Amino acid sequence: MPVHGTPTITPGRQLVLLIIGGLVTVLVIAAAVWVVSMPWPANTPEVTEAGRPAPTSTPEPVPVIAPTAEIAPGTPKPASCDQIYSPAMVTAFGDLALNPPWTTEPGADVSDGADDPELLAVINATEHLSCRWVSPVGPSGTGVATNVVWVTEAQTAAVEARLRALGMECYEELGGLRCITETTTDTDNFGQSHFLRGGIWLATVWVNAGPDGYTHDMIDTIWAGA
Repeated sequence: MPVHGTPTITPGRQLVLLIIGGLVTVLVIAAAVWVVSMPWPANTPEVTEAGRPAPTSTPEPVPVIAPTAEIAPGTPKPASCDQIYSPAMVTAFGDLALNPPWTTEPGADVSDGADDPELLAVINATEHLSCRWVSPVGPSGTGVATNVVWVTEAQTAAVEARLRALGMECYEELGGLRCITETTTDTDNFGQSHFLRGGIWLATVWVNAGPDGYTHDMIDTIWAGA
């Protein structure tokens, strides 16, 4: 049989080991409780500055600038309505007056050289000269209104296309394009005459008035010597 040696752990050493083991156990338990009970941050996804939506601002409205025709060299540029009629045409209008004072009063009932909104928009947005033969004392249902309008090539093409779309009769005349329309009722006779040539648009409306050769006279006077 083997011979057992004398035990190497004495009672006193055994007691020390028991105490140390107990302390370790207490420390482990305390650490576990602290880990479990400590507050943890919420599981929120990280958002970087690059991922934040950039604040947007409403752009300022861009002012609409009315187009101005660039007049080609050599294009006639009458400065007043007196320069677009011959003396014979002025006499032919008889009792009607050219641009009497009442036509410039606020809210005056006057006409322009077209009644179509698209054509009127071109007239109002472009340099033009307004010439009206009307009663000298106020609206009378009789008169002729012409706008001499300086237009670009693009505006000329747009006006021509609109005149044709409105069903006017268009044909070449005196070096330009003439478009006309006329209506007769039991009480009135009215119509329009439009002439496009070399950067100028003669836009005319008339009601119960208008001497023969009115448009031809303007063309001959404005382009005299051309």
